[in-house]
Amino acid sequence: MSDDVERVRDTLVFDGPGLWPKFFRFIVLLVLASCIATYGLLGDSVAVVIGAMIVAPLMLPIMGLAFSVSVGDRSGIGRTLIVSLVGIATAVTVGFLLTLPIAQIIKPDAIQQITIRTAPHLLDLMAALMTGLAGAFALARKDVSDTLPGVAIAVSLVPPLANAGILLACGESRLASGSLLLFGTNYVAILLTGALVFAVMGFRKAVLSPCDPRARRRAVTVALLALVIIAIPLSLTSYRLIITNKIAVRTDAIAEDWVRGSGYRLLSVDAETADGSVNLMLVGEGELPSLKVLDQRTRGVLFGRTLRLKVVESRSLYPGRKEPGRALDPLPRVALPPAYLP
Repeated sequence: MSDDVERVRDTLVFDGPGLWPKFFRFIVLLVLASCIATYGLLGDSVAVVIGAMIVAPLMLPIMGLAFSVSVGDRSGIGRTLIVSLVGIATAVTVGFLLTLPIAQIIKPDAIQQITIRTAPHLLDLMAALMTGLAGAFALARKDVSDTLPGVAIAVSLVPPLANAGILLACGESRLASGSLLLFGTNYVAILLTGALVFAVMGFRKAVLSPCDPRARRRAVTVALLALVIIAIPLSLTSYRLIITNKIAVRTDAIAEDWVRGSGYRLLSVDAETADGSVNLMLVGEGELPSLKVLDQRTRGVLFGRTLRLKVVESRSLYPGRKEPGRALDPLPRVALPPAYLP
């Protein structure tokens, strides 16, 4: 066990004679990963973003902090916390600087890989907790360390930070705060579950250096408090998501029944709009069904939101045929160049 402890400590904790070379490698990889993540997000490329997750070394200082907390290593707690904070600032700065020259021609809310990282909810917290358990176990056991790339993909660390930098460069501070909340959720969840795994596996008993119980209790208390604080906005976001999905499902069913038998069909129901309205889009022709009936049927399912109806007039025309009760206008003659005449 003592050999495993030393191996994990050498991997995760930034101290000793190899501190600066290790820190230099960390920063170089982090900058590269942040560049990859930024361009992947701007290009709306899932594959490139996943590549950035694999390259990014940001999980090391977070797991190092979890390890130091579990064994009560006060100096390790301080060092790994500083390294992780430097890493956070670096990733956000890289995203900001790379986006700033092209910020005027970017529309962040039209890029899916950017928007999906601006509204975290409780499911993200649950996923981060499980990822922390898997990551700490993989680091603690040498025989399963080959699963670490999968853990790096499962947890989202550098992409939310790069995303925050992109949004700050575009002047979207509200959306940037959502990305930072997603990162904070992952950070705290990995810290707590990682410390729990290291403690359960008996790492504290195998550590030869003196333990500082007060530092350990203080760090765990702060982390738990941060988790409670983070859970509040996540719960609110989750509640809004549930309500939005409920509105969309019920409105869809009502609208489908409303247009049945008419010349229109329902194209889409959009309840995730910036102004909170619910948009119905119809396509077809002829007279619309009664709008008063639609208003009465949807009033109880919109939770106070405004319903907007968008209608696209559409009619099929067949050259050479006559519509019922109407003569079809002849097709216009088109003058062709001499080379195309028979």
